[in-house]
Amino acid sequence: MPGWLSSLRDLIAEASPLRRFMFVLLVLLPLAALSAAYVWLNPADYRVLYPKLSDRAGGEVIAALDQLNISYHLSAADGSIEVPADQLHVARYRLAARGLPRSDADAQDEVDRAPRFGASSLEEQQRYQHALESDLARSIQSLETVELARVHLALPKVSPFLRDAPPATAAVLVRLRPSARLSAEQVTTIQTLVAASVPRMKRSEVQVFDPRGVQLGETAPEVAQSRQRAVEQDLAQRALALLTPWLGKDRVSVQVTATLEDSDVEQTVERVRNVVVGGRTQPLEKTVRTTHTPEGRIRRVNAIVILGFEASAAELDRAGQLARQALGLVPSRGDTVNVYALPAAHAARPAAAAVQPQAQPPRSIASMPPPPAMPGTFEFQPWMLAAVGGGLLLLLVVAVWRRPRPVPAVEPPAMDLDAELEATRGRVLANPRVTADVIKLWMRA
Repeated sequence: MPGWLSSLRDLIAEASPLRRFMFVLLVLLPLAALSAAYVWLNPADYRVLYPKLSDRAGGEVIAALDQLNISYHLSAADGSIEVPADQLHVARYRLAARGLPRSDADAQDEVDRAPRFGASSLEEQQRYQHALESDLARSIQSLETVELARVHLALPKVSPFLRDAPPATAAVLVRLRPSARLSAEQVTTIQTLVAASVPRMKRSEVQVFDPRGVQLGETAPEVAQSRQRAVEQDLAQRALALLTPWLGKDRVSVQVTATLEDSDVEQTVERVRNVVVGGRTQPLEKTVRTTHTPEGRIRRVNAIVILGFEASAAELDRAGQLARQALGLVPSRGDTVNVYALPAAHAARPAAAAVQPQAQPPRSIASMPPPPAMPGTFEFQPWMLAAVGGGLLLLLVVAVWRRPRPVPAVEPPAMDLDAELEATRGRVLANPRVTADVIKLWMRA
């Protein structure tokens, strides 16, 4: 035995009981302090056993954990049940062997399916309908995008006195998982599943809704389009209400295009602050932030403002500022507004059109004026035909009047009057516009 160990043994043997007690404390206290520091710096890692348990299901799970001697504690944030990480799977397996956890629907199904003596036919029908609704809800929840489903059936009573029994109808309420969307094919699948499980039910009689009360399926795009049109009209009216008192009612127009969120978006960000203690990384702070973006929220707004006059640069800039304030544009979101001014020629055309009467009484075809001729083209008018006829008649009279009388002594050469008239008629038809201008000059003279 070493000498120092023999000396220590002799010292303890010769010491009084008090000194022996103090010596033991000096040895045990540092060991206890080191153990406490190790436990404090290395806390046990706890994991959530089951998320989103109801109060009834949570109470059943806690009672079972006490019986199974599995340690647990409740989270201060949301009251969820947490167990040590190394016992997580063992606890789930042992609880599953006891049929836990049970949902409220499962518990109610167990109560409904329990044998009852003396139950009336109405009670039996209600139990059957509730069991059918629960089974359909569980089948719908098996879809990847559906988190929770409720089925409500309306089963009319069949009577032998009715020739055509009223049809059975159903309403399905679904809650989707975060960032999930139910397509039209999946909605049709839900309708087919429910209709095939209930007698005398057609697929068209099954309606599917989301938690906001919006009907899903074929009418979903129409609802989204109507919501988008309503938002665009509201934004355009707000811009016109601000620009019209300054510019005038008929001198400004606004067109707005809004892009809306087509589905619910829920984003969860988890941040953990770690620290290195003794070469090991330990989490000190855990922050979970959840951002929920509802469906129908404005994602982007693009607007165009058209001024019905030749505006200056200052007027264009001021109109753009007023439009931005009225529409509530957010540059970081990508919102834009563009202001344009019509040239003077295009701006004067609507004003001239506004002077003309909007409605005229119906008139007969004979009293209607001919359509105006296009610029650069010539159109033959009825009065021109009358003028040409009058001109031909006048030429005929002049030709007859200027015809020389016959002289007995000398026979004048014969003149072909028909040939002259035919030549004059050809010249008139070849250029009727010149002939008409000549006749008008004669008439004015």
